[in-house]
Amino acid sequence: MELRQKVGLLLGLTIFISLMIIPAPDNMNPLAMRAAAVSLLMAVFWVTEAISIFATSFMPIALFPLLGVLDSKQIASSYGHHIVLLILGAFFVAKAIETSNLHKRIALSTIKAVGTSRPKIMLSFMIATGILSMWTSNNSTTLMMLPIGMAILYREKEMGADISNFAPALMLCIAYSASIGGTGTLVGTPPNLLFVSTVEEIFPEAPLLVFTDWLRIGIPFVIIFLPIAWLYLVKFFKIDGDLKGSSDIIDKEHKDLGAMSEAEKKVTIIICIYAMGFIFRDWWSTTLGVQSFTKDSTVAFLASLFLFLIPNGQKDKKGRGTKLLEWEDAKEIPWGIAMMIGGGLAIASSFKSSGLISWVAGSISLEGVPTLLIIFLVVSSMVFLTEVNSNTASTAIFLPVLAGLSKAGGFHPYLLMIPATIAASCAFMLPSGTGPNASVLSSGYLTIPQMAKVGLGLNLLVIICIVVLLYFITLPLLGITSVLPVWIGN
Repeated sequence: MELRQKVGLLLGLTIFISLMIIPAPDNMNPLAMRAAAVSLLMAVFWVTEAISIFATSFMPIALFPLLGVLDSKQIASSYGHHIVLLILGAFFVAKAIETSNLHKRIALSTIKAVGTSRPKIMLSFMIATGILSMWTSNNSTTLMMLPIGMAILYREKEMGADISNFAPALMLCIAYSASIGGTGTLVGTPPNLLFVSTVEEIFPEAPLLVFTDWLRIGIPFVIIFLPIAWLYLVKFFKIDGDLKGSSDIIDKEHKDLGAMSEAEKKVTIIICIYAMGFIFRDWWSTTLGVQSFTKDSTVAFLASLFLFLIPNGQKDKKGRGTKLLEWEDAKEIPWGIAMMIGGGLAIASSFKSSGLISWVAGSISLEGVPTLLIIFLVVSSMVFLTEVNSNTASTAIFLPVLAGLSKAGGFHPYLLMIPATIAASCAFMLPSGTGPNASVLSSGYLTIPQMAKVGLGLNLLVIICIVVLLYFITLPLLGITSVLPVWIGN
């Protein structure tokens, strides 16, 4: 066990025991004190990785019932929430994209379409990676794109080209665009789903947020910030000129794919139906008379079932026909992420049921503090916190707190919760921040000091972009203002 883990174990247990022993303040429900004790224990364990971050996610199952905070039925509803099922269904669909090799065709076609000068190849990688990351996990997308990028760099080096600046720039293009692209759709990254599920848990009277609602928030951010990140990397590394031989690699790789396979065609059709199912869910569910029964998870699992049912036109070693998605492949999806969302929902539920949200709101005075300043501080804190902590864990910890802060400030909770959610996916400095950062670092073409230096500037840019775009443009257009909504409750 590393020193950081030992310190985290000791610190977490000390905080937990201390809060369990000392009496709660006069205006605080003792149950809220216990909920805070468990939440802080999980926060410390998540940040320091005292134990596996996924194992930490199971703490509410054991501790909340023992402490009388939530009963087993309430806990089960968190881990079996429809948002948890949605992310599992989305992972199944993403796996089918990978196993059918459709991701490579999308990437290579995008790269060929945009061009093969060095700046253009960087842009094409960012567009392809960003699009894929909207539908598959950020880390999986990075691992899909990394071999293509490394093949280009190997070819350039073989041709005698100087890649000292181009190599780290291309690696960071892949990592950063995976993180940025993931913010675009509800299923693109777990923090987005945690936001929706936390709102449902804490504010049950709030209008239901669906897939299309998040598109109006995430897509504008991706469209605006992806080019900013590309231009920043091109200018930072002073990238110009044409590739010496890598256009041949792209042509060869694309040619080797041949015509679309039967599996690729079928997966493409299902993906289109999958996307349309999300976008037009209100229409088709109303037409069928099942609007009150269906959720976005219904769409994800319907698509998954088709993938498990439909043959891919190939046979296994025993001569048996195989499906578009086999269980052996499905077992490889990141199940732990779904459980982290469940753990985050359990925290949110404990904040609501124990009265901790109300205590936070009543104990903090934000009178006279400009809302814009609060948003700026929240976004900045989330961006830099995620550099050392899982973005899923960060949102799980802080979204319930931000809900309480919004009540304290008397403004719409989305003004803090939505910017914080997007900010949680924008850690660009350290490999510990996100899976994509760690993956590209393993390529050997990039160093941690390089990533930190480049990422610091991009962190500052993304903070400004998130605050300005969301506060002044996106949220007002969605009708979200400083006024406290009627559904926020007491």
